[in-house]
Amino acid sequence: MTSGGPGPAAGFTSFLDLLAVHGELEELFLLHQEALVALDVVTAQMRLQKYQQALARHIADEEELLIPVYRRARPVAGGAVVLFLAEHHKMLEMIATFQRDLEHMDEPASGLVRRIIALVDEQATFKRLMEHHDLREHNILYPSLDGVTDEAERRELLTKCLDHRLHPA
Repeated sequence: MTSGGPGPAAGFTSFLDLLAVHGELEELFLLHQEALVALDVVTAQMRLQKYQQALARHIADEEELLIPVYRRARPVAGGAVVLFLAEHHKMLEMIATFQRDLEHMDEPASGLVRRIIALVDEQATFKRLMEHHDLREHNILYPSLDGVTDEAERRELLTKCLDHRLHPA
């Protein structure tokens, strides 16, 4: 895609442009939470599954495509690779827990509203983790990637990341 015409990343020149993916992920999660608040457990499950798939794809792009390039950058306080990887692991682990919690909400039981409130409370911790992770990427990962790549390499990596977003596996 990088030769023979503009691809999906043609207008993007910085890894900071990937923050748009973070915004899309946030929107997907909010749609899931809207279904929870509406007590629509089935829709909440479907939306959480869609979110999980999009998040997993984004994490895979970062770990397979971007982190190897990031390792070329000078170390930055708070920017150790192990921190990014640990946060990714924790995010996916938390989503899996939310999915298990939702599966049990299909079972007949009283107190659905309170169980949903408890889940939304648990998800508040997840959302804080996501905010912290996004800031780490905004302030450290993406600027560092911009600093160790030339325009051609940036465009190639951005195209791959955005192509996965447009055509998920």
